[in-house]
This record gives sequence, C-alpha cells and structure tokens, in this order.
Amino acid sequence: MAWTISALFLLAVISCSKDEPAEQSASGGQIFFTSEQAGLTVKSALIGNSDFVADAGSTLKTTLHENATWWTAVTDKTGIYSTEARTATGAGGTLGIVNFEYIADNTAASTPFTATVPMFWGVAETIHNFYAYYPYNVNAPVPQPAAATVPVGLISTQSQLIANDFTHIGALDFLVATPLAVISPANTDQTSHTYVHLVYNHLFTVLEFNIAGTGTIGGIRLTGTDLALAGAVIDIKQVTPAPGVAYTLADQGSKATAVIVNLATAATLTATATDTKVYMVIYPGYAGPCDIEFLNGGNWKSLVSKQAPAGGFVRGQKYVVTVNAGAIL
Repeated sequence: MAWTISALFLLAVISCSKDEPAEQSASGGQIFFTSEQAGLTVKSALIGNSDFVADAGSTLKTTLHENATWWTAVTDKTGIYSTEARTATGAGGTLGIVNFEYIADNTAASTPFTATVPMFWGVAETIHNFYAYYPYNVNAPVPQPAAATVPVGLISTQSQLIANDFTHIGALDFLVATPLAVISPANTDQTSHTYVHLVYNHLFTVLEFNIAGTGTIGGIRLTGTDLALAGAVIDIKQVTPAPGVAYTLADQGSKATAVIVNLATAATLTATATDTKVYMVIYPGYAGPCDIEFLNGGNWKSLVSKQAPAGGFVRGQKYVVTVNAGAIL
C-alpha cells in the first residue's frame, strides 16, 4: 500500500450507488468491486518531555501520498467473503464465497479490484453480505479460514531502509472493510452492474520518532505493554468500531512488550530532530510509560522515558514524538 503521512486510516464501506460506474462484462452475473481506505488521524499531544503529535487528517495504508493512503496496483491484494454469492453464474457453482483473492487495478486512493477467481450474484433481489480484509493471506490454511477466524499479526521487529523513509509501513498494515449489505440485481445474469464499493479500516497505530542528538543510530526500540501481535484471529464480520476504538480480536494470540525498528543504513543524528525520522507500527491501546532506546554498535543506549497518551494509543492514529537521544557513543 502507499502511504501519505497525515492522519490514521479508518475505512468505511459504501454500498452500490447510482454514482458508481457501471462495469461491462462478457461473463453475466459477475460481481465487481472498488475499494478505498479510510484516512488516518494525526494528533499532537505533549507527553512528558516529548511531543506525541497526531497530525489531523492523514491516512495510512499501502502507500502514502501527501497525507492520504493509496492502494498499490498489482501488489495490493484483498480477501473477500460473501455467504450469498456463488462461484458460478445463475444457480451454478457453489453457494458461499470464502476468502477470494482480489487484486488492485490501479495505484490510487480508490480503485477497482480484479478477481483471481470471480464471484457471481446468487438469488436475484436479495441481500448479499460482503466482508473483506487486507492484505490477502497467500499462506492461509486449507480449508480457508472463515470470516470469523481471519489470522492477524504485527511483527515486533520491523525494518526501515534509511532515516525518513516510510515505505515499510504498508507491509505492516492490516485493514478490515466495514461489512456491507447490497441487494442483488433483478437480473443476476446481466452483463452491466454497478460496482460494490468497500471501505477499509486500519487496525493499528503509527508512531513517527523525530530524533535529535549526536552520533549514529542503527535502530530504535520502544518498550511498553502489548505493542505487537502474533497468532491472533479477528472476526471481520463484526460491526466497525467507532473511530479510534480498537477492533475486538476473536483470539488474542500473544503480544510483545517491545517493538524494534532496525535501520538498514545507520542514521547520523543532528541537533534538528526532523532530520532523522523513524517510523513504527504498533498495536493500539497501551497507556503507560514508554521506554525508548537507540541501537549503536550492537548495544541499546541512551534510554529516554516518555508517557503514552492518556487513554492509550488510538487505532488509526499517527503520532509524532520528538526525542533527544543525547550523545550516542
């Protein structure tokens, strides 16, 4: 995904409307999708001797483009479910779609997605429910996981190429579409339909560390509680939480107390904090003290303590914290 650093992402799903473009298909009855991402919110708050700033109005996701998150053509893939759709047109095929792969057509904020294996409308003029998540799990177990048990995780050791680069964020992202109910066409075999439009919401939180000091750093470590996630499961059929409120996990899995971002190329610090930026993705909710350390010569040094925002880090939010690392020797 492409990121535009501005605000945390929150996606809402919008049903078919007369404003949606019509799709022509040689295969009657096929269901077509477009998707967008909800924006991310960035705020600013003084935390101890640091600034945790959330810059309002930004969006997170695959690729960042000037405060908005974009899908990335070809590489961004989403998994879609529907209990009422079929694997073939008319009354053919099997009823019920489980984790069908759809691929972004364009690099854009909103784009059509093309099916690896298409799905089709079921019974005419009936409600069809759609559920989706990102990124598509190419290693999903067989049989495919149900919509109530989609695996989700966030690694505790992350990698950034160089200072100020945020291209790694998209690979760490996880989105869930707002559940959408659409009434199928009167003629389910017709070759022209409006798109089903899905809006995706972010599960995680982004931190931007602006680091002042002297010397070089090869990484940063944040220590708190429940900051990363492994082996968890989410029910993507759940009602989308209010903005900022965390999704409920069907299985909590295990959570890590620390998250590390390693720099592939060490950064040389200056007196200007914005010269050196490191980006980290964390699981939301932690509200306690934060210990921040810097990697130099294979050792963690210059511990700086900060306090997380009151009420905890918020889902779909990007925070900026300015840290003075001092002399890293």
